[in-house]
Amino acid sequence: MLGFGAAVPLNREDSLRRAEDFRSRKQPKKAIAELEKVLKLDPADATAHARLGPLLVQVGERQRAVASFRVAAEDLDARGFADKALSLWLQIAQTQTTDVAAWQKVAQRYASRGHKADGVKVLWQASLRQEGREGRPRAVTLLRDLLRLDGRHPDGTLALARLLKKDGAAAEAKALLEQLLLTSAGPVRQRVRRAQLLLFPGPGTLWRWLRKR
Repeated sequence: MLGFGAAVPLNREDSLRRAEDFRSRKQPKKAIAELEKVLKLDPADATAHARLGPLLVQVGERQRAVASFRVAAEDLDARGFADKALSLWLQIAQTQTTDVAAWQKVAQRYASRGHKADGVKVLWQASLRQEGREGRPRAVTLLRDLLRLDGRHPDGTLALARLLKKDGAAAEAKALLEQLLLTSAGPVRQRVRRAQLLLFPGPGTLWRWLRKR
């Protein structure tokens, strides 16, 4: 029996239930407070972290959200629940768009499950979210991974060629465009010719553009 003034022991399940109730009533801060009570007892509680992550995103605490998503995702991976972990890795990538490793993990999971097209789509969308000069190396990495899954991806090839040219890797950019030219036809071929003209202007490129229009 508890003495007068003694603290009431925390009931994990009650706190999780209250957190869910607050979440459903659109009271994220109160839900977060309940989940934090659980994590004070066990900072590695994967269930609490999985529920905490989306709530932290809602209130703008993105770094903390990523940390919680990661704890939950790694726990599921360790226990062999790769499919369930996939959605958490995707939330990590979408929350912290500069996390190339998370994007790669999501794409690899899709490809390993026989959904290569989904992996390609993820990498393409991820590359578009890498902004400015700072994001260029990340975009290059993601586009290289994309082309390993789909070597004939027109948008990915053209985007990578443009970035490589900016980085001074003109020879590789030219080779990428020439390779795509060999395997393309119709509108895609015209896009490649136009890219060659814009990236590598000159009489020879112009002549090929005019002759093949």
